[in-house]
Amino acid sequence: MPWDDATGLEKTIIDVGAERVAAFFCEPVIGAGGVLPPPEGYIQAAAEVCRRHGVLFVADAVICGFGRLGDWFGVERFGVRPDMAVFAKGVASGYQPLGGVVASGKVAAPFWDEPGRVFRHGQTYAGHPAACAAGSATIALLERDGLLARADELETALLDRLRGLADHPLVEHARGGVGVLGALGLDPQRLAEYPDLPARVFRATRERGALIRPMGTALGFSPPLTSTDEHLDTLVEATRAGLDQAAADL
Repeated sequence: MPWDDATGLEKTIIDVGAERVAAFFCEPVIGAGGVLPPPEGYIQAAAEVCRRHGVLFVADAVICGFGRLGDWFGVERFGVRPDMAVFAKGVASGYQPLGGVVASGKVAAPFWDEPGRVFRHGQTYAGHPAACAAGSATIALLERDGLLARADELETALLDRLRGLADHPLVEHARGGVGVLGALGLDPQRLAEYPDLPARVFRATRERGALIRPMGTALGFSPPLTSTDEHLDTLVEATRAGLDQAAADL
């Protein structure tokens, strides 16, 4: 279904039948799918569609959470209170494999409505002490160093620098501006000729000291929340050199 169309979401729910739709998973900024920021008002409208039809609204905070969009779960910046939120990655800063799910009282109620009821769910390594310690340390650092607020500053700085690369012959456009996430959409004609173009630019950029993510039609950027202006400049300089090298090799 469309990723940016709340009317399309409602049509899908109606076509399938609301009684057959358990939940809608919403990644506020689509990450691995291309770094696609939501259109103005889309998240709020999608949440209202779900509420109207009795469909649970689940916020995917795996990429968007723990500061990436400037809030703990990402979805808060849109003023939406989800029925559930799933998270991972940023909660332990990548140092340990840790993920989790938060459920609203409405969702949790059937499991706890009788005294002594056992919630029969678990995994072998659930609550692993080393992973949870890494998560606790990460949260403490995010709070101590004010990194959620730092994300608000970085999102504009990152997009401004990416827009400075939009004049490159291999680049069609830059996108971002919602959190410390951005992308360069590559020229469709060049992609048709060279489908491996994102990988070519990735390799050339890595050789110059910066890691970016090659995607199907774009290059993805998600620098650390501790990045300084100097780091962002280095990232953009390495990417431009990588683009130049890829263009020369074609």
